[in-house]
Order: sequence, then C-alpha cells, then structure tokens
Amino acid sequence: MNIWDDILNYPILDTRSFGVSDSTLNVINSNPELSETFVQSHKGFILAPINFVLFLVIFLIGKLCIKYLKRYFKILQLEGKQFKIEGREIALWKLIKQVIYFLVIYSCFQSLNINNSNIDFGNVLAFEFFRVKSFYVAVYHIFLVILVVFIAKLLVNFLKLYFHKNISKRVQLDKGTEFVVIQLAKYVIYTIAIIILLRSFGLSIDLLLTGSAALLVGVGLGMQDIFKDFLSGLLLLFEGSNKVGDIIEIHNYNGEDNFIAQIKEINLRTSKVETRDSKTLIIPNSILTHQSVNNWSFSTSVIRFQIPITIHYGTDVELAKQLLTECAQSHPRVKNTQPVFVRLRNFGNNGLELDVVFWAEQNFYIDIYKSEIRFAIEKAFRENGIGFPYSQTDIHIKKDL
Repeated sequence: MNIWDDILNYPILDTRSFGVSDSTLNVINSNPELSETFVQSHKGFILAPINFVLFLVIFLIGKLCIKYLKRYFKILQLEGKQFKIEGREIALWKLIKQVIYFLVIYSCFQSLNINNSNIDFGNVLAFEFFRVKSFYVAVYHIFLVILVVFIAKLLVNFLKLYFHKNISKRVQLDKGTEFVVIQLAKYVIYTIAIIILLRSFGLSIDLLLTGSAALLVGVGLGMQDIFKDFLSGLLLLFEGSNKVGDIIEIHNYNGEDNFIAQIKEINLRTSKVETRDSKTLIIPNSILTHQSVNNWSFSTSVIRFQIPITIHYGTDVELAKQLLTECAQSHPRVKNTQPVFVRLRNFGNNGLELDVVFWAEQNFYIDIYKSEIRFAIEKAFRENGIGFPYSQTDIHIKKDL
C-alpha cells in the first residue's frame, strides 16, 4: 500500500522548489521540521499522478453527464429548445453543456486540495509554463484568452443587435451601410482584444509595431497583390462605393464579357458574390476597385435595354418594326412609361442590322426577360415569313482564267 501511495503522490511538478538550489532542497528534505516550515512559507503547488487520475475521473464524469442529459433532452424533445436573451436566440442544450464544462474545470482545481493542504489558487494561475525575457505563458493565460475572446464576441453580437434595433431604423440606413459599419466595429473590437492579449503575454506593442514595419518593407514586394487586396477592402468598407446587396457588372471577368453578380459579403481581402446561377464566388477586393465595375444599384430603377436583330435585305422593314415593337410592348416587365422603338443600326454584310429599344427595371435576371422577348420575336417573324440571315460567302469563278 505504501508503494502505491509513493507512486500516486510522487511530485511530477513541484512549484514550491522553484528558485531554490539543490543543496538547500537536500537539507530541507532530510529535516522534517524544516520541510514543514518550508511548505508553509513557500507558496506553490504539487502535481502528482493522483492529480491527473482525479482530472481524468472528473472529465469522464462530465462526459457521462453530457451523454445522459442529451439522451434525456431527446426523450423530452428539448434538444432544439431555444430561449431569447435581449432578442437573441440561445440554444438551451448549448448553454447547459457550457455550464457542465465550467463545473468540470472548477472541480479539477478543487481536486488539487487532496495533496496541497495550503494551496493558493492564485499561485496556480500564475504558474509559468515558460519564459523568454519579458515574454511568458502562464496558466491564467488560458482562461484570459477564453475570456477575452468571449467578451469580444459578446460585444460584437450586442453591437449588431443594438445597431439593428435602434440606430439603423432611426437613421434609416440601408442594409449595405449597416453591414459596413458593423464590420468596421468588429475589426476595431478584435484589434483591441488582440492588443490586450499581447500585452498580457509581456510583449511590447512598440517593439511589435517596429518589427512589423520592418517586416512589411521586406515582404511587401513579394506580396503586392495581397496588400493591394487589403487596401481595396478598406476602401470598399470606408468609401461604400460597392456595398452588400448591390448588383454589379464586371467587364471581361471569369470568362464572361459581362460578369453579373450580387455582393453578399465584403471582408478585408476578399468579397463573396453570388452569380445568377446561384454560385457563390470569392473574388479579390482589387477587382472591385481597379476594374471597370458597373453598379446597377447606383443606377435609376428604370433604364434602357436593347436587343439586336438582323433581317434579310428586301424584307418589309415596316412590318419588322411593327412586330418588334409589339413583342417588346407585350412583355410584362417592359415599362409603358417610355416609348418602345426600333432603330436601323447598320447595313451589315449579311442583312439589315436593327435593334429594338425598350425600358425596364434594372433586374438581376434581366437576361431571362430579354430571352423571353427574343422567343416572341422568333415566333412572330416565323408566322409572318420573315427570316434571319446567316453568314455566307459567294464565290464567282471566271472561266477565262
């Protein structure tokens, strides 16, 4: 039995002896009275195998509690149950699971009392894993990182809720501007959180800024595109020329002459856009600031569109004009507030080049409406004997040659 006691209580880590020489420890260990006085006067803690066994047992008990509670929640159909705090829905099961994990951590700390009668939990939290000059990592850093990240996320969520409920309705901001303000506030909060954590680790912010400036100069040439995207992201967020929800048209991008998409999210380096095929693409921010971008959301709600048509030479042009006008006017998306008309654009190589001009609302799916008008034109021309020319070449051979 004494052997097991010796094994379980063997000090794997004894922080009380930190800073004490080996010769002094030998003298203390050989004298029980000195040993007891040393334990009382030197604040620290011992980690022995029995502590790790208790940690494991407590952790397993916590996992078993979660397992059986989850089964109980499923029986009572409470797993998806949610309640609201300040208008935000919180999953009941998620909250209970976090409470159990907190109790597990607290119980692990309390279990240190089994072989540390005069333990000071402040010393446990202040225990340093390692130190390099002023930089060090201690036990309390683990909890500090969790706490700072939790508070930062809580502030961001509270800001979103407050902004949506109070400011955006009172000032009547659009969805894109609201997103920009929240994104900027989120970056500020996370930056402050990172600075707090770096200071807690003993890092000098001045030294860090000086080192990062030198690093930026060295790496800048090799990462020009990335830095360009970051600066473009800041311009988009501050300037607001292209906002979330805007429909944009980029010339000669992604293999298309006119690439049309809706902005879903703007981040520091990239933006997410959704195409008319419901595909989500991630594009560099520099595309939105350095290329020619037509923002449909900045235009007036009703703009002019054209559909080019080529007909044979000798066709009744007046009849063709009448049919083109009727096909455009009959479409429900074409506005009657502006006249529909047909233009003779050119005497082409294969026929008369016309286009029908109409007014409609700028719409994400305008190409579908134009396609429906083309189908109507094809049907009307076919019923009236009007054909469409195709490219052809006539070769004349002179027999004398």
